[in-house]
Parts: sequence; structure tokens; C-alpha cells
Amino acid sequence: MKKTIAFLLIVMLAACQDIETLEKETSLGSNPESTDIRSLSVEGKQATIVANTTVGARYSIQIQSFGKTEPLKTVGFTATSVATIKTIQLDTLSRGLYDLTLTDVSGVTIKKPLIIN
Repeated sequence: MKKTIAFLLIVMLAACQDIETLEKETSLGSNPESTDIRSLSVEGKQATIVANTTVGARYSIQIQSFGKTEPLKTVGFTATSVATIKTIQLDTLSRGLYDLTLTDVSGVTIKKPLIIN
């Protein structure tokens, strides 16, 4: 019984040290101060998004079926300028209405409708 308790104590201590190391190594970038979608255009099977971003902050662009939460496409990036331009290929998506969301690491989410003809 004492051996089992000692073993569990060692495992718990080792697990806690790993978590602390992971937290120190993970960087979410700069604190986002500007998150907005300036423009969204679709030509053929390609969407172009121009977004207001904060240099060094991390963002995610997701495309979901309209009203759904499961992403069909996801693009993550770290902003290198205050105006970020991203192009997303839509060739795997059928015609229809979708939601495009821009989310920063602090949880701010901007949603725009995306129509594929």
C-alpha cells in the first residue's frame, strides 16, 4: 500500500512539472487590440479576406455551414501587419451560404456571411 501511494505521489509530481514546462513554452503572441473584417470578397472558388489585426497576435479564420458550429475550413495565422490579407480556396465547398468567422486569441469573434455562387 505504501509503495502504491509513493508511486502515485511521484507520478503526480512529474505530471505537474510537465504542465508547468508546457505553459512556459506556449506563446499566444501579442495581446490583440484590433480584430475586425474590413472586407470579404469571393471570385470563383477563392475568398479574399482583409482584416484589421495587431502585429504579433494570433488569429483564426473559420468557415462553417450557415448556422452550424463545426468548421469546414480553418486557417490560423500570426499577424505581421495591421492589415492582413488572406486568401482561402473554396473548391471543396459547394454553392450556398456559409459563416466566416475571424477569432483572436482573447476570444473576440467577428462573423460575416459568405455566399458561394
